[in-house]
Amino acid sequence: MLKQQRQDIISRELRNRSFISMEEAMALTDSSRSTIRRDMDEMEADGRIIRIRGGASAAAQHPEQPEGLEPAYVVRQDMYQDEKQRIAKAAHDLIHENETLLLGSGTTVYELSRRLNDISPLYVSTNDLKSAMVLAEYPNINLTVLGGSLRENHFSLNGYFTEQFITQMHADKCFLGIDAVDRNIGYMNFAVEEIQTNKAMLRNSRQSIVLCDHSKFDKVAFVSICRINEIDLLITGRELSEEHRQMLEEAGVRYMTV
Repeated sequence: MLKQQRQDIISRELRNRSFISMEEAMALTDSSRSTIRRDMDEMEADGRIIRIRGGASAAAQHPEQPEGLEPAYVVRQDMYQDEKQRIAKAAHDLIHENETLLLGSGTTVYELSRRLNDISPLYVSTNDLKSAMVLAEYPNINLTVLGGSLRENHFSLNGYFTEQFITQMHADKCFLGIDAVDRNIGYMNFAVEEIQTNKAMLRNSRQSIVLCDHSKFDKVAFVSICRINEIDLLITGRELSEEHRQMLEEAGVRYMTV
């Protein structure tokens, strides 16, 4: 099969879904791993895809990328990884011993959870199973997992029981990940089932902190969480454009770029 044919097949698959594995690309094109690796390297260099562990996802700027679709967790966890780690480090530095924390779901909050083994003690509640598995290994963490209904392929627990649990809590800080932020709409998520969980965390915390990489700006997701100035602090990457910095300042949002 010609190189252009192989790459067209990969592009076609990524127009219909958010991720293609190396093995899937090999099977679809009847090609070797080294051949697909070269194809993906070339496609990434051209800005057509983003290479991630085990395969590739459609580049955010790809003109044929479907709008309004949330990438799967396996895709999101490797996107903007350096930026997410910087955001997590800045969030970590705001936390003090003996504090109670509510951690929402998502890959940036997960990066924060990985760093919480050096502040003792901490009282942490989360609805994110990925974060819970990490935190369960840390002897300094008093962990509560917020039970509820599992959101398939995204590792978060939500629903009536989750929300009722949170209403009985009073946290010093909550850290939320979001899917999109817009000046007029505010902070948004794709998942309807997570919205009430996020709102409950905001209501039952003294300080609310949103963690998001720069790619979330000027995007629109399905459901609103809150207005843009209704949180105490936004932490994002230094990649944030001057236009978006000015927007945050005009909206009265306290923010950090790291």
